[in-house]
Amino acid sequence: MKHSYGSIAVLLLAPLLFCSQGCRSQAKLPGIRSKKLTVATSPATEPTSAESVIALVNYQASKELSDSAIQGAVELTPPSVDDFQQLPQEDISLDDAVQRALANSQVIQDHGGRVLTYPDAIRTTLDPAVIASDPNIGIDAALSAYDTQFETALVWNGGGSSVNSAFSSGQFGVFSQPETMAKVGWGQMLRSGTKVAVGGVGGYDKQLAGGLYAAYGAEVRHPLMRGAGTEFNDIAGPFGKPGLYRGVLISKIGQRKAQLEVEKSVRDLVRDVSIVYWELAFAYENLRAKQKALDNAHNSWQREQERAAANVSPADVEAIARQQYYSAVAAVRNAIAGTGHGQTGVYAIELKLRTLLGMPACDGRLLHPNGTPLKAAIRFDWHESNALATTGRLELRIQQSNIDRRILERKAAKNLRRPQVDIVGQYRRLADDPTTDTALFSEALQGWQIGIDYRRSIQNSRENAAIRNAELQLSREHALADAQRAQISSELRTAFIELDRALGTMHYMALSHDAATIRLDAQTQRHAAGDAQVEHVLEAQIRATRAETQYQRSVIDYNLAFIKLHYARGTLLKTMGVGFGTPATDECRFALNAPSVFAQPPSGDDSSTNTQLAQPPAAAGPAVR
Repeated sequence: MKHSYGSIAVLLLAPLLFCSQGCRSQAKLPGIRSKKLTVATSPATEPTSAESVIALVNYQASKELSDSAIQGAVELTPPSVDDFQQLPQEDISLDDAVQRALANSQVIQDHGGRVLTYPDAIRTTLDPAVIASDPNIGIDAALSAYDTQFETALVWNGGGSSVNSAFSSGQFGVFSQPETMAKVGWGQMLRSGTKVAVGGVGGYDKQLAGGLYAAYGAEVRHPLMRGAGTEFNDIAGPFGKPGLYRGVLISKIGQRKAQLEVEKSVRDLVRDVSIVYWELAFAYENLRAKQKALDNAHNSWQREQERAAANVSPADVEAIARQQYYSAVAAVRNAIAGTGHGQTGVYAIELKLRTLLGMPACDGRLLHPNGTPLKAAIRFDWHESNALATTGRLELRIQQSNIDRRILERKAAKNLRRPQVDIVGQYRRLADDPTTDTALFSEALQGWQIGIDYRRSIQNSRENAAIRNAELQLSREHALADAQRAQISSELRTAFIELDRALGTMHYMALSHDAATIRLDAQTQRHAAGDAQVEHVLEAQIRATRAETQYQRSVIDYNLAFIKLHYARGTLLKTMGVGFGTPATDECRFALNAPSVFAQPPSGDDSSTNTQLAQPPAAAGPAVR
């Protein structure tokens, strides 16, 4: 009994002892580093704390990784806010960013992360080649219908051919003779729909043919109505059926549409890179403004500390300055890392740019935009822009491919409703015994025939439905194109208004920033001389920081409005100097073939982008256009 009581006591105390060990080690959990994983590698080491248990679990979960992957994970870790000053910065221009994104864009990225959630919706530079090489709908698949077909066979019929003959000596008038037969033939379908076949058959049959025999022949079948003509066969193919059209023209439209889809994705990539690039530039400007506010708040706090120590200023006034200083410290940290909901910090935006450029998430550096944003007033002609947008946007070109396909499908459907009328010609020659001197061919051993083959369905229900469906599909595509043009015009109008708003806002925010800076300098001088209260200085600091941030935001908004307007016009790739790159095997490549408008100094008219530079609005009042 004593032994059992002792066992029960041990069982009751064991959880408490383990909990105490876990509670003591919990404080170490946030500081666990990957270097401690080697502690639990020995199988003889028994985990005695929560820290060792976690280290063991982490090691076992990652032991399947390669050594290089683990080493890279140890060396390149996400930076902390305190690491910002030590991280080297890599200056990058917008043109360099676009070029780098295009060079690493076999999988065309977007900043929405769809490559994980919707990988099938992501475009790659291999898509046109994938469509072209598809064994069902590709161009080679469509051309395979016109390949020459070869057929041959060698058969030995051991049982022979059973023949019922009155001259047979068998019991039932049937005799059987082993037979050897060989046949060979060639056939081809022409693009006009004509079928041509040439072949021959030969063998050895001692009983019936008297030994060796051979026959040669040719056949031609040409459609006159249904399936006739090169146009139909290029649309539907020689084996086309109602609703199933796999001709060369349909395949070419599919490949061209795939190329346009890739170009559209590249255009979106260039837009996203440009937007994120300028957003990162604003993140750095916002950080500089917050750091300047931090310096001003620190200086004000130091003055109030000195005054409070000299009993010149009360303690609550010093607390006001101290509160603003720590608020400025938090604002700087948020400007570096970004907040959870806004994601406007340098780290957050820089990671988005890295993703678009195809760069690793952590490489020990920070990308730093060194491009100069546009500040000159730029005007666009509405009628010219609307004409460009409603004719050249990639969405409309893709939709036009759908319309072209539906038009061809309607033509093919109408052809398939016609009756099958074929003119057929056959010619045969029967060879005599090739072992004798008899002529190989003679008029008595040849034959030919010519005729017309007519077939059709009485109701044509399927064919009529195919025509009706093709017409409805064509009407639908036209309606979608009209709706797209209306939507594009609306987007262009919005882009025009946004560019005008951003231009005026940038101008007036510059004036506001100048005024806030003048007031801050004056209040700072008065406070240093003891003629102003600290509340007035702190308020001036807040206003100056807000005015500087708003001005930098207005400059970036103006550049973003410029990009979005070219996007709405359908001229973004041309403006950014992006075009087709050096052709690669099975890839549709794009590259930066010319400097973008951001790399060129603004001077007068820019014929490459159809933009006109103008003066900013006067400071007397709102700009009147």
